[in-house]
Amino acid sequence: MSLVKPADRDVLATAAVDSIVVASDQMARGSSAYYWDRGRAWTYAVVQAVTNSEDPAIRSLGEDLVADPTDPERYFALRSALMNTDLDESAAAAIYNLAWQAECNSRLGFQLGRHYQRGEPPVLSDELQSLPPGQPLHDTSQAEVLIVIPFQDRGAGRHRLRNLLACLLSLRDQSCPRESYQVTVVESDQEARWGDVIRPRADHYIFGFKPGAFNKSWTVNVGVAHTPGQPEVICILDADVLVDREFVERNAARFQRPGTGGHLTYRNMLCLDAPATSRAIRDRLQQCEPQASPDHFRGFLLRRPPGCCIWVRSAAFHRIGGMDERYEGWGGEDYDFAHRLDLDAPLDSYDDWLLHMHHPPSSFIRTDGGLVDIAPLSWRPTQPIGRLDRFAPDRQPDVEG
Repeated sequence: MSLVKPADRDVLATAAVDSIVVASDQMARGSSAYYWDRGRAWTYAVVQAVTNSEDPAIRSLGEDLVADPTDPERYFALRSALMNTDLDESAAAAIYNLAWQAECNSRLGFQLGRHYQRGEPPVLSDELQSLPPGQPLHDTSQAEVLIVIPFQDRGAGRHRLRNLLACLLSLRDQSCPRESYQVTVVESDQEARWGDVIRPRADHYIFGFKPGAFNKSWTVNVGVAHTPGQPEVICILDADVLVDREFVERNAARFQRPGTGGHLTYRNMLCLDAPATSRAIRDRLQQCEPQASPDHFRGFLLRRPPGCCIWVRSAAFHRIGGMDERYEGWGGEDYDFAHRLDLDAPLDSYDDWLLHMHHPPSSFIRTDGGLVDIAPLSWRPTQPIGRLDRFAPDRQPDVEG
């Protein structure tokens, strides 16, 4: 009996079919091209072992899943066969060993609920605009928590706008008192595209003029610098995150523990596919459920990524100079911020669900994991962070509360 490798066939069979889906589904690479590329030697080895199996049933079911990795029936059929077929012990051991090696070396995993339906009709942004905007904040003086959401949507399908609306509506449906937290959305773009849609659903809307590549760091710093009040805690939240009803209360309470400087709410980020995203939004916002049901999830797990949702004490955020505004495009800035924060203050991590709603890949997304030519941990700003005139020196700032 191994001390470090599981013997449970359920665990090992799941690892095998998950590896096949990760290797075969284009969405896996879209979830993180860097993670996918670094793990494909191990996931492809599982594909080869299953599709070349001496057992004709296993081989056929494996080929079927490779041909259509989005079909849940093919997934569960192969998983069941691997668990229950009387494979020759050496053949089974070879597949299971490769599957476990993939689980140990790939930073991409897979999640599939038993009741997932890939025919789920899509939820569009117009559908969410018709929902009540929720209770606004009338007094910022009592808000101990500031949630800053950086945002941009230049896409024709308005997928990111749909996701932002779902995020904002879920933040209006929280278990804690409304006056205890405030939400600021910073739209960074060459023009203010979505202010009229955002304003009724956020406590503060800020437009920051920034043509070209998206700069998340500057956008976040703008939100922190230009939101009224003196919050004790800042939450930097991706606009594509769908939060549960206890989200604010649960994470704010974690700062009551002595020696807490900040935390990531999650270990793994679940990038939902399009049907699962629509179902999760309907569960949470139209059915008014406290959280979306994992039984309907399908998506790819990014293991231990930083930055999609990080909570930090305001004092620590300002002490390290906020986020590094030298980063351009998508990638790298989250690692830098998390590392600098971890050096300065105690940084915890928890294992909550982190639901990332589906959208087409950004045109500026990096495929190298954010390996840019910026010296690590080198951000030491000499001017105030979050200056609204950083990219538009002759333009009047547009700030609204």
